[in-house]
Parts: sequence; structure tokens; C-alpha cells
Amino acid sequence: MTPMKHRAPRPLHRQHLPLALQRGRGRHYALALTLWAVATFLAFAFILQSNVSRLTREFNDYGETLQTRLRDKLRANEAVLYGFASFLGARNEVDLSAATHYANSVLSRYPHIYALEVVRRVGADDLGRFVAAQRRGGQPEFALHECRADGNCDERAMGKRPTYYPIVLVAPETALSKGMLGLDLATRPQAFKGLLQSEQQGVAVSSNAFRLIEGDLAYLMLRPVVHPGEARTADTYAMMVVRAIDLVPPPSALHGNVRHTILHQGEEDGKPTTVALLNTDAEASDAIDAWVLPHLRFERSLEGFSQPLYLNLERQLRLRDLDFSTLLLAALTSALALALVFLYQRAQVRQQRAIEFLALHDSLTGLPNRHVLHGHLEKSVALAQRRHSRLAVLFIDLDHFKPINDRFGHPAGDAVLRQAASRLHHCIRDCDVAARLGGDEFVVLLTDVRSAEDAIHVAEKISAELTAPYTFGEDDIPVGASIGVAVFPDDGDSADAILQAADQAMYATKTGGRNGFGRYRAVASPSPDPASATEAETSLVANAG
Repeated sequence: MTPMKHRAPRPLHRQHLPLALQRGRGRHYALALTLWAVATFLAFAFILQSNVSRLTREFNDYGETLQTRLRDKLRANEAVLYGFASFLGARNEVDLSAATHYANSVLSRYPHIYALEVVRRVGADDLGRFVAAQRRGGQPEFALHECRADGNCDERAMGKRPTYYPIVLVAPETALSKGMLGLDLATRPQAFKGLLQSEQQGVAVSSNAFRLIEGDLAYLMLRPVVHPGEARTADTYAMMVVRAIDLVPPPSALHGNVRHTILHQGEEDGKPTTVALLNTDAEASDAIDAWVLPHLRFERSLEGFSQPLYLNLERQLRLRDLDFSTLLLAALTSALALALVFLYQRAQVRQQRAIEFLALHDSLTGLPNRHVLHGHLEKSVALAQRRHSRLAVLFIDLDHFKPINDRFGHPAGDAVLRQAASRLHHCIRDCDVAARLGGDEFVVLLTDVRSAEDAIHVAEKISAELTAPYTFGEDDIPVGASIGVAVFPDDGDSADAILQAADQAMYATKTGGRNGFGRYRAVASPSPDPASATEAETSLVANAG
């Protein structure tokens, strides 16, 4: 006969494992996942905080740099205006030609200054002579005019007043700036207020913010010119035009994610006013950015100068600003840690299952052991009692097994036992159980059998399979099997009783000639001799020896 292929015994179902072991395994797994989740959260929180700290430092450094540049320009404004006023006051009479040359030279070195101008104070009685002198001095089209609130400048609209403050020099000279010559500064309330204030204080003073003809926001800086030997009261004033957009770097040099605001503080009707000289919007951010990341602010006052400016910067940090290399590294590390947790848990599960398997199964054949068999049998008997169904127990003992060990050695005996276990599994259903009690004894539990004939049929099939030659190396080893069959509830009403009945049927089979199977049958006996009673309790209803 061709040797049968070995089929591994079915592992014991998880429900038969000790409940404490199952719960312990779940707790360890949950603890490992919890530790991984906490470690991952802390790692990402640390990286996120590090990124936020880095971006905050960069934002503050950017603000400090911008503030320094702005302060430098404001200081330059102070110094240039002071120098211009000193140059004008170096002589008793203002030399407009020399002043124009000086102004153009200074403006070439300080391109952020929009214009330098000179204002004269002229009494009404001297106005005619003053205008004539300006025309003879190189300004043939010089005329006094004023600008109305709508921005239109008209010589005919000049009103009569005791004192006039015309602009007599504008640098650089352009087609647009020529129109400023002769403008009476007294018609511009904000500028005139600053002029009077500078005359009273003797220092540089800035005006309120206003719009140039070009439309850009600007402010004036005015300083009185004091000639040598004169009192503090002056009749000449140095004036500087500062355009807002010239105070900051070009838009290409500004951070696109930052909102830039430069505020100018002034006063109107005795109340403080604030005008935004510059206001650049930042790139739009998403709602999730505002929810996850902070909104940064940088506010600095430039008070202490004659130019009361305030620098305000705002930036909403965005997720795409973060260093994704560190986040990616953290994600990979977290994934690796999670994989290690799973691998460790799988190794623990395999080890635990191996321990559990050894505790519940026979180490040689892999079949459930005696303890597991009794548990299955007790549960099956209880279930059969509730359902009023039948089950059968087959007690199997291999015949002439000891001579195999003596003749071929113990490895051959072990091989025969393993092959016998595999053949048993080949003969039963998945719902049935085959177990090894020890030595060469096996038990098969057949659940839910319809009749004793079903059990006899399985016993016949098992007998045929077990009596086929066993292969060990190049040797064919003949082995027989004695099988005892007992059916619940016919042959016993409990697990122990049905197992004992099958055992007695197996011994009856051996007594009847071995290598066969027999059904247990209890026989009533009036004999008072216990030994005689035992022999009379078992009879064979079938034997295929």
C-alpha cells in the first residue's frame, strides 16, 4: 500500500486556552500600543514645538532686521535734514544754486529720501519784491500760489494774509516738482502746523501723513534754518519729503508670508491720529493652519525720533512652513517602532502558543493530551444530554508495538506513532477529536453520531488505515490495532463511564485475537464473583480481526 501523506493535527481552538493567558496577552498588546502612541505623540509634539520655535526665532530676527533698517533710515533722515539746514544757515543769504547742488548730491547718496525743499517766510509788504527777486535769480516763472483741499493749485486763488511761506527750492527738479515752486505752505494746514512747531521748538518736526500728487503716502520733516548771529526765529526752513514705500525694502525683498504695517502717529484737532503708511497683506493661509499653529506678532515703537513711527509685523504659521524632513524621519521612526511592536507581539504570541500547545498537546504526535480529551468529552456528553443526541468513543491500542522499538529502535516507534496520528485525522471529521493518552494508546471522540452503526463504520475505516504498513526509511513495518467502541448514552451515562466502556471493549478485542474492533455490550450476570462479572460485562458485536 502506498504510504499516506502526513497531515498535521489540527491545533486546539483558542476557546480552550486558559482565559487568564488570553487576557494577559491582550493587556500586553494594548500596553505596547499605548506606549507607542504616547511616544509617537510626544515625538511629533516635540518636533512641532521645535519647528514653531525655529520659525518664531526666524520671524523675530526678520523683524529685528527690518526694524534696524528702518531706524537707520530714520536716523539718516535726521542727519540729512540737520546737515541741509546747517548748510543753508552757513551764510546770511541762502544761495539757491549751491543749495540745489548740495541737495542733489545728498539725494544721490540717500535714495530713500524723496525730496529736499526750502521754504521762505515772506511778509505781505515784501511779497512783490521777493517774487521779482526769485524771477531774476533763475526762476523766471516763479509765482506764489496755493492748493485747495481738492488738490488744485491756482495763483488766482491766493488770499490776502500778513505772512506767506512759499517753497523756493525743490530737489530733485522734475516736471512734476516744478509745480511745487511758489506753493504757499500756509495753505497746507498739516504742513504749516509742523513748520510752526519746528520754529517754536528749534528742532526737526514731522507733519501728519498725506498723499502726494502721485498718490503715495508721505510725511514732511521740517527744521528752521538759523543764520549766524541771528536769534532763534528764522525766515528759512529746510524741508524733507519722506515717502512711505521708500522706508522699507522693495516688495521682492519682503517676506511674502508676513503682513507689514508701518504706522505714523500724528495729531489733529488736539486728538492723536494714526495713519498706516504701509500695509502689505500676507499670503492666504488655511483654517487648519490657524487651528494648529500660532499667529506671530512683532511690534516695535520707533519713538524718540522726530518721526513717530511704529512697525507691526504679523505672520500666521502654516503647515507647509514646517521642516518636513524631520517630520518624515519621525514618521518613519514611528512606523518602524510600530512594526517592531507588531513583530515583538507576534513573536510573543508564537512563543505563548508554543507553550500552550505543549501544555495541551502531545509533544510527539501533536494530538491533544489526556487532560484536553477529558475536557472535550465532558462538554460533549453534557451537550448530548441537552440535545438528546449520541456520541461515540473509540479506544485504540496499537498491537505488537513494543517489538518495533526492540527491533527497529525508538526512532522507528516514534515515526509509527506520528504516522498513526496523521491517519487518525484522515479518518475523522473536523468536529471530532483524536487524542493520545500515552504510549501506544489513542482515543477518538465522535460527536453527534446518529447510531452505533456510524461509530462501527468509522472504527472499520480507522482499523483499515492503522493496519496498513508503516514506512521507516526503507523498511515497511506491519502494525495492528485493537479498537473498542462505546456509544453514549447506550453504553454509559457519563464521560468516565463511556471512556471506561470503550477501554473494556478494546481489551475484549485484544482478548478475541487483536487487530480488529468491537462494540461494548453490558451483560447482566447473577454471579456474585466480581471477576466473573467483569468478564461477562463485555461482548463483541463485531470483529474484523
